[in-house]
Amino acid sequence: MKLGIDLGRATCAAVLVAGSGRVAAQAVVDSAPGTAGSLRRALAALGPLPAPVDSVALVTDFARQPPPPPPRQPSWLRRVAVLRIAPASHPALAPLADWPTAARTAVGALSAVVTGGSAVTGRPLAPLDRTAVAAFAGRARQAGVSAFAVCAAGAPARPAPELDAAAVIADAVPGAAISLSHEIGSAGLRERENATALNAALGGWAADLAADSSRALRAAGLTSPVFFARDDGGLVSAEYFRRHPVIATAPATACAARGAAARTGLARAVVVDAGARSVRCLALGDGEPERSARPAPGPLGVLTHLGSPEIHEVRPGPPGAPGGTPAEAAEAARLIAGQLARVPDAELLYTGGGAESVGAPPADPALRAARLTDAARFAATADCRVGFEQIVAAAGRSELDRLLTAARDHTLSRAVAAGAAPLTVRIESMDHAPVAYLPAGVHRVTVRAVGRPLVGGPV
Repeated sequence: MKLGIDLGRATCAAVLVAGSGRVAAQAVVDSAPGTAGSLRRALAALGPLPAPVDSVALVTDFARQPPPPPPRQPSWLRRVAVLRIAPASHPALAPLADWPTAARTAVGALSAVVTGGSAVTGRPLAPLDRTAVAAFAGRARQAGVSAFAVCAAGAPARPAPELDAAAVIADAVPGAAISLSHEIGSAGLRERENATALNAALGGWAADLAADSSRALRAAGLTSPVFFARDDGGLVSAEYFRRHPVIATAPATACAARGAAARTGLARAVVVDAGARSVRCLALGDGEPERSARPAPGPLGVLTHLGSPEIHEVRPGPPGAPGGTPAEAAEAARLIAGQLARVPDAELLYTGGGAESVGAPPADPALRAARLTDAARFAATADCRVGFEQIVAAAGRSELDRLLTAARDHTLSRAVAAGAAPLTVRIESMDHAPVAYLPAGVHRVTVRAVGRPLVGGPV
């Protein structure tokens, strides 16, 4: 048996799926204050489980998660020390310069730029200024900051400066949580730095969510491994989620869309996810969410480029009204029509509890329940997924083949680190293309790997 749970702001859905894929039990309840409260309520509604549970998959958005019960306040955002390793730049291009003011205030970031880094091709620009790194780490420690985001120019081609800086920081600040940009973001420096800083800041949210979930599940007698849905609907282990929370801040719509597609057998569709407070649209092709080809606002409104699904949203209206005001309802209708016009021959699918309020035909109770449980049902049987992006410079075809093999092997290893069973991992896609305006032999490599979640171990 596999258990999927969708933790929403308004409702919490739990679905128990048998090995055959049959739904053995499901429940939809009102969300309670805090993660643990919602989990307890959903598990109680499921009733006695008919068989042992092999794994638990949780779906929750950073923006949709129920707030903790009073008097406890969220400790989700950590203060961050952002270290850029690169040549000096104009102040307008300084770390976090493009962040909304509220986001900068929320993470209380310290920042510094030190000498070092590489060109896009991996050619070293200057030796790492270790003294400056140690001084910045010391300043952060005095300020009580222990979460670091390290971003070096050219890191997707040559990560060594980030690794060296991390070693210096670890010596200066024992126990520091260090996020490295070459493990997280894309080739662009600004978006990669933003994603890395967000990853460091979200460590508190991830730690709280993982700990609260584990305690609630254990209290209910569930000791199977826990996985979290990432933004594209794939799964990662709880430990991987704690280290890389920025890849799993908004998975609800992708999981719901994939679940709706699986429920209806449609592989090409425009899916409307009508929740309690917003309407989101996502296009599916061959069952896969359309990925964003450009930077998009992520948590706290910060621009990132992580290859997450392309989701179009109508701003939330009053609680309980997916369309909100009449103007917002009209905007939702325009959004849906625009997505259908953009994706020829796509079917229109609805998911979420507010589907009928945004144009879905009246549904019987069974269909309404299915729409509310699409995300949880999909997550219960989803694969672990990871992605990896790298810039490589090869003098010829044989060297390029060697570098591509190394990227492939690295991605498979990351899939195992993310919780996939080693014997099941495989490459889902691998693309490489020359980088425009750079010398011949410089390629951008993107690899994605999948594997079945490893079950049988403890939470």
